[in-house]
Amino acid sequence: MEVFGSYDVVIAGAGVSGTVAAIRAARQGAKTLLIEGSGVIGGLVTGGRLTKPSGVINGGVFAELLARCADYGAADRSLRSSYWGAYTGSFDAETLQRVILEAIDEAGVEVLLRAQIVGTVMEDRTLRGVEIQTKSGRKLVFAKVSVDASGDGDVAALAGAEFMTGRSADGLTQPMTSYMRILNVDIPALVRDCLEHRSDLRELTLPEEGGERNEDYAMILVATGFAERIEQAKCEGFSWIIPRNDITLKAGLIPGELNVNVTRFHGNALDERVLSRAEIEIRRQAYCAFDFLRQYVKGFERSVFLEVAPKLGVRETRRIRGQYVLTEDDVRGGARFRDAIGLCNAPISYHDPDGEKAVMQSVGPGYGIPLRCLIPLGIEGLFVAGRCISVDEIAFASTRNVPACASTGEAAGAAASLCAATGSSTSAPPIAPVQQTLQQAGVVLGTAEDGDLERILHPESENKTGS
Repeated sequence: MEVFGSYDVVIAGAGVSGTVAAIRAARQGAKTLLIEGSGVIGGLVTGGRLTKPSGVINGGVFAELLARCADYGAADRSLRSSYWGAYTGSFDAETLQRVILEAIDEAGVEVLLRAQIVGTVMEDRTLRGVEIQTKSGRKLVFAKVSVDASGDGDVAALAGAEFMTGRSADGLTQPMTSYMRILNVDIPALVRDCLEHRSDLRELTLPEEGGERNEDYAMILVATGFAERIEQAKCEGFSWIIPRNDITLKAGLIPGELNVNVTRFHGNALDERVLSRAEIEIRRQAYCAFDFLRQYVKGFERSVFLEVAPKLGVRETRRIRGQYVLTEDDVRGGARFRDAIGLCNAPISYHDPDGEKAVMQSVGPGYGIPLRCLIPLGIEGLFVAGRCISVDEIAFASTRNVPACASTGEAAGAAASLCAATGSSTSAPPIAPVQQTLQQAGVVLGTAEDGDLERILHPESENKTGS
């Protein structure tokens, strides 16, 4: 079989975890290859139109990328607050893709798109490389160290790693979704409608100063709720086909643009037939939601349906069992660890695997994520990052969010480059140099010595922008 190349670090998956890992590894001097099965770099934060982090971005590469977006006038620099805690402001997905490409080029990362990882090269229990399927055939890629940032834990599973899926009781996973985008919304009229029906909203974030122009609300407005009106519509005969009882609206960069999170498809995202049905059914649901908004919510009367996000939002598949399994008690209790690589305040965001409800619950000042959660049990030469790290089913509802995915990606990139350079075992990486690299990048680790994430990163913020 033809050899595509040999690298210090190979990263599977170009979502937020993989792109951050690749940039960090390359900046540390590693010859780095980033492999992605689709044509989208950035995953859900670009192709998925997931434009508001659920939590505070904890320094590092991703914070830098958001700052670059803001320099282009395409990100909200403010620290915002919600009923579940503080979060970093919104950004424009296409501008973020632009700055990701800039940072990848500057770091010297090689990118290979539309290449599927279909096998692994193993020597006993050590991962030496991966087998990829490209348009020109199957090829081998060798690596001193690999990072599985595929989201689904594909590389780790192919290498024989143990993994967990879904609820412990029945294995059911959180449902899939896709954002939709709507243009030409009269947002001041929508805001007045929301204020008139405030009891029907569990979240409403507005600018400190109101306004009568769409641009006054760009990148700021967030509204979640509308459950009472959904029930009203059902009673009046409206065909609501979505197994979800609320809607989230987020204002985009374009005046009058809203990014809408409402679709939901239950099923196993590792099943190819289920994935295909999800792509189709989610579009039907998006059209349904658009019709509902035009009929029942003010401000949508002359709105235009723009798109369903091209990247399907898969919330949950495999969680690779690592040297430590982060638990619900750790997350809710603000646990700190000596080998922590990032403090995270992302809420527990849990969508019923077989129902209509979704909950967002605060985790307070945040918890540390141990490096051990990124080290698969019994596999050498591999780190995992993103939503496939080693956590239990409730802790996962927090760590699957963008802040934790960015933090674990950065840590995996730093650890992989260090192990590749020094020959250190990935099962026992030198923790202090990894932590030092992260701290130099502005990351708050989540050790016992660290304080509150929000106060450390944004001491000037008074958090008065949410309601």
